[in-house]
Amino acid sequence: MPSTTQRSVALPPGTRLAALFHHLDRHRRALESTASLGTAELRLLWLLSDGRGRTLREIADELHLEQSTVNRQVNAALRAGHLRRTRVEGAYRFEPTPSGSELFTRETGVALSLYARVLDDLGPERADVLLSALGEFVDRYGAVVEERTDRGQ
Repeated sequence: MPSTTQRSVALPPGTRLAALFHHLDRHRRALESTASLGTAELRLLWLLSDGRGRTLREIADELHLEQSTVNRQVNAALRAGHLRRTRVEGAYRFEPTPSGSELFTRETGVALSLYARVLDDLGPERADVLLSALGEFVDRYGAVVEERTDRGQ
């Protein structure tokens, strides 16, 4: 029996792409369900993994989220012990705790090792073609989405 992705070959290209992204997202969510960190915590820790603490406003701006959403997520990460806050020049700055950094490294290591395994299975040439084409697609898709949102559609 052909796989779901093999059956999608007969679909129009845009629909096929949407189906592939849907299946990729299902796989990602299945892996995520086994993780210790949720999406919001991973996103925060990924942003702060560069070692530069940030204020709530900076986090909201860089993640393109409402400050109230970031406030909830940051407070949950503080309660869980993944972030710490310090007061610098009158503003609170947030950064990962050592245990938050360790958990982030472990969690992302799992996902990255699975990506590496699949890319290795594809072989260097096919992996390079995939990554180059996907990178170009993401850039072009971002440009047309930005164009559409700039026009207010």
